[in-house]
Amino acid sequence: MSDNLFFQPSQLRRIGSNVIIGKTVRIRYPELVEIGDNVIIDDFTYISTALTIDNNVHIAAGCKLIGGRNSTVTIGEFSTLAPNVVLAAGSDDYIAGIASPLVPLEYKGAVQIGTIRLGRHCIIGANSTVLPDITLHDGAAIGAQSLVKSDVPNWELHAGVPARYLKARNREEILRLEQIWRSKQT
Repeated sequence: MSDNLFFQPSQLRRIGSNVIIGKTVRIRYPELVEIGDNVIIDDFTYISTALTIDNNVHIAAGCKLIGGRNSTVTIGEFSTLAPNVVLAAGSDDYIAGIASPLVPLEYKGAVQIGTIRLGRHCIIGANSTVLPDITLHDGAAIGAQSLVKSDVPNWELHAGVPARYLKARNREEILRLEQIWRSKQT
């Protein structure tokens, strides 16, 4: 991991054990990033927000976790981001202001800087986008190419633009498999 092109692991606020971070992962504010154990962040991922990642999380190639220094993203245990997911914890309104991170807030439009929270066992499908101030509760799943504009309740699968309810996930089976896996880790 020390061969990363953009930062040194020692710059992170916290990094657990058995962590793999791709050589081309870019973390703009490494001092705002906490990573648990057994985490993989694949190449070409870009992170420009305060970020807390729990244990056993995978972030696939090409994801963007963005929003700036004052936004926050948290990812719960056993959660997964498929390739090219965007977690946009900050966004401009694109209507009446300069939409650039290079200008002070008083020159921007209605900027929304917030938080995105993913509970445990969340999955977000490829090429999906989650907007600011959204919570995906435990077990929430998002189908590929979806736009998440509102919170997703526990153990539900949502998909589409905007994302909407499709069906319930099998909570009991997922948690049963987690228990079996945990029993084999000791």
